[in-house]
Amino acid sequence: MHAITEMTRQLRKGNGQTGLILANGGVVTYQYAVCLSTKPRRDGQPYPDRNPLPEYVTDVQVPVIEEKADGVATIETCTVECDKKGPLRAYVVGRLKANGHRFIANHDDERTLKELCSTEIEQIGRQGTVRVGSDGRNLFSLDGERARL
Repeated sequence: MHAITEMTRQLRKGNGQTGLILANGGVVTYQYAVCLSTKPRRDGQPYPDRNPLPEYVTDVQVPVIEEKADGVATIETCTVECDKKGPLRAYVVGRLKANGHRFIANHDDERTLKELCSTEIEQIGRQGTVRVGSDGRNLFSLDGERARL
């Protein structure tokens, strides 16, 4: 809420005409956005006085998420968590080649973690292998030359 309050104050002071605030909730499981403006709509219509969206979205196909993923997979997106000492953990969202299902995994080995930190190579689209570790987590590994596009 602090960001919305501050943006509103700045707009009211005359520091700009529009503002956009984006936020994540939960463990990046919810997305929020608010657009603020000091001007009326360009089409002359009034702004809605209530949420124009339906309470529940019913027309979107939800992808299948593999809880226990195993096999050849492609990275769809990833990020690496770091601290002051360097990289700690990679988070990979990928798609299994065999059935097209998505999965979420951590890095499987230090080489994979190091490669996922690289700014020289585009990570999205790289191929590797995902497996279930002894602790039940999905673990993703880049497979040497196979991992390069």
